[in-house]
Amino acid sequence: MPNTMVVDLSHWNTIPSSLVPAKNAGVFGVIHKMTEGMGGVDATADNRYFLANDAGLLWGLYHFLRPGNMANQAKHFIDSAMNAGCFDDHTLLAADHEDPEVSLADLEAFLQKVEELSGRVPVIYSGHVLKDQGGANARPGLNKYRLWLAQYTSGNPTLPAGFTKYWIWQWTDKGTVPGINPPTDCNQYQGSSDDLIEEWPGSSVEPQPEPEPEPEPKPITIRVVVPPGVTVKVIEAVEEE
Repeated sequence: MPNTMVVDLSHWNTIPSSLVPAKNAGVFGVIHKMTEGMGGVDATADNRYFLANDAGLLWGLYHFLRPGNMANQAKHFIDSAMNAGCFDDHTLLAADHEDPEVSLADLEAFLQKVEELSGRVPVIYSGHVLKDQGGANARPGLNKYRLWLAQYTSGNPTLPAGFTKYWIWQWTDKGTVPGINPPTDCNQYQGSSDDLIEEWPGSSVEPQPEPEPEPEPKPITIRVVVPPGVTVKVIEAVEEE
């Protein structure tokens, strides 16, 4: 049976009191739902952020993609996380790509906007949808992002085209984890706990500021005083190339 070093949660999960039992059972990270489309905000994320920190667990957030404006969804995701107080310098960010009406071009646009707004490189979560759409063979720019693969199987999972490995693998949605009422989504990580801690937030980039608008040209007033009988001719200046 694969190990379970990471769990992903949402408001559908119930945590009776603490995530400490999960930590004691070998879980090192939690990735929680934050938003969906342009409307949904998971109201339990802030409380789960407290529980994860209290248990000494790594913390991450994901956004469930829906058809629409990807830049607006990315902003909704980041703004909601910040407003809820559950986003910090070590938070992992992920795009949940399960809706087949969301194209790979949309997925890449969302990832790029999240990176621009947050200053860190997010993760792709997907399974058969990413495979059916052609994976990174159909959209080579997706190779830049780590793959959080969803496939429920007792054997080795199948990678989407164009990907050579997965980062974490969601191997079941019916797992049992101490401290969390079942069923629970369970994810395997193949490295050590130290490796997971080091890799968790992903590489960082400098957030890109909004460009400042070009200043409006200021009018110039020129007053010329000449003796009577003298004619002044004004010629528009032309820059030489």
